Amino acid sequence: MDVLITSGRTIAQGRKLYYKDMPEYSDETARCFVNPFDLLELGAAAGDYLLLSTGTGEEVFSATPCDDLVSGTVFIPCGPHANAILHATTRGTGAPDYKWLEGTVTLTRRPPRSGWDILIEEGGAACPPVPAPVGGEDGDLVTIRDVVCPLCGCLCDDLVVKVGGGAVRSVDNACSLGSEKFLSQSRLTHPISNDGGTWKAIDFEEAIRRTAEVLADAERPLLFGWSGTSAEAQCIGIHIAEAIGGVIDNCSSICHGPSIMGIQEAGHPGCTLGAVKNRADVVIYWGSNPIESHPRHLSRYTTFVNGKYRDNGHHDRTLVVVDIRETDTAKIADEFIRVKPGADYAVFSALRAILRGHADILPATVGGVLRERLIWLADLCRNTRFGALFTGIGLTQSPGRYKNVRNAIQLVDELNRHTKFTLTPMRGHWNVNGTNQTFSYLTGYPYGVDFSRGTPYYNPGETTAVDLLRRGEADACLIIGADPGAHLPRRCNEHLATIPTIVIDPFVSLSTSFADLHIPVACVGIDCEGTGYRMDSVPIRMKKVLSSGLPTDEEVLSEILSRVRERRQPYGVTVPKTPSSEAPPIA
Repeated sequence: MDVLITSGRTIAQGRKLYYKDMPEYSDETARCFVNPFDLLELGAAAGDYLLLSTGTGEEVFSATPCDDLVSGTVFIPCGPHANAILHATTRGTGAPDYKWLEGTVTLTRRPPRSGWDILIEEGGAACPPVPAPVGGEDGDLVTIRDVVCPLCGCLCDDLVVKVGGGAVRSVDNACSLGSEKFLSQSRLTHPISNDGGTWKAIDFEEAIRRTAEVLADAERPLLFGWSGTSAEAQCIGIHIAEAIGGVIDNCSSICHGPSIMGIQEAGHPGCTLGAVKNRADVVIYWGSNPIESHPRHLSRYTTFVNGKYRDNGHHDRTLVVVDIRETDTAKIADEFIRVKPGADYAVFSALRAILRGHADILPATVGGVLRERLIWLADLCRNTRFGALFTGIGLTQSPGRYKNVRNAIQLVDELNRHTKFTLTPMRGHWNVNGTNQTFSYLTGYPYGVDFSRGTPYYNPGETTAVDLLRRGEADACLIIGADPGAHLPRRCNEHLATIPTIVIDPFVSLSTSFADLHIPVACVGIDCEGTGYRMDSVPIRMKKVLSSGLPTDEEVLSEILSRVRERRQPYGVTVPKTPSSEAPPIA
């Protein structure tokens, strides 16, 4: 059966983001959601195994019936299984077609593989042994209030965390995704190196020295990630990239990079989330499902919250969801408008035409939406007192890409001739927006910055991580604050497996599979402080709630920068390498 395959977050997959050494993570990423009538045609039932095939490869998934999808569409959670069948073509934007993949589905007897098995096939190593959880008896619990959550772009700042026995014991006010990050124990206590498939323990000084050597000696090094670390660490990373003449890219290149491209063309009619909370009477989520990606967004900033001028909560607001499937957010909306996959640009254009008084020239349906429904939506937006449009990666990872976002901005511009309307991209990782702030401040560009010319150079589709790895250009890679092993296409991971790769991360990640070195660090917002930028660009200081004894990202990166500068002498002269010392394998 021919199908259109789309991927995205699910709340079950999100709960396991910081437990990737556990089989439950693979169980969630190996599911596929299919319309029940399509399952009937395939002769399959819930729990049966389905083989999804594309031009890139094939992978087995476990079937889950889902009425939310139209026939002919398959939804799969983000993760290694989805990326195993994803091509690495970005069409000049840096972001692959996560939301638009044509393929086939057939019934099979083969069970799904684990994520680690997939990465081993791509050239990676098996999961390293993870130490037993630290901490003893709870003892006297210490309560810390007003903690900021380092999970998503909401940066909720009202958490109550209880700490005892050297670990977090409970988290109140957080969503299930945020609390699971605080409670995760899937962490290393010392650096490890991959020696022919065997993980060995090394000390921090040795790990930092070897990292500096790899980066300083590389001809085309790539520094990727940065959305899961502090703004202070990001600034140091930019200085490292400049010192080695490398490329530094952040996670926005594969999610909201196209949104930034649209903003560069048409501007950004944004506002703070506080303004939305206090004033908005119409809220639209377009190509976004915050109940599963940003679970507290509706209850803190948009729909189910009282504001200064909206003191009756959701009774004072109209919630509209526009999407290709009836998501959990769509099910609680006042109005759900289903568009055909890839038709967002046409629908935006139709709404703009209606606002300009040209409704009569529209066909009976546009993008699968009746003309009368579009007229209703345009009138709702035009007559609101304050409207807020939140755009998701349903716009940036499907046909149209940044042109979808540009058209959405132009629609908001048109609405501002009649009322007050704003647009905010739904940023994912807790500090991915911070990467765009720090990169732009120090280099003039928001992501994908190339220092090989001696000055910053930026060209999405050329200087972005997926494109560099797909073309096989990068000859060394530093990964920090991201997990490309779980989120980049197969071709990229296959190349990572062939080059020196260093991972700096508090948690064991799937990228560890491709790492020559994994350096564990303190987790910003849990083990150490740092600055993060909320999705509306408001900077927020993260708290420290416990001490892990591990160095911070800032400390590790500062030492790497110092050693890189020692090796990278003027005019390209380098200091000879020194042999690395041996270390015993991990018990």
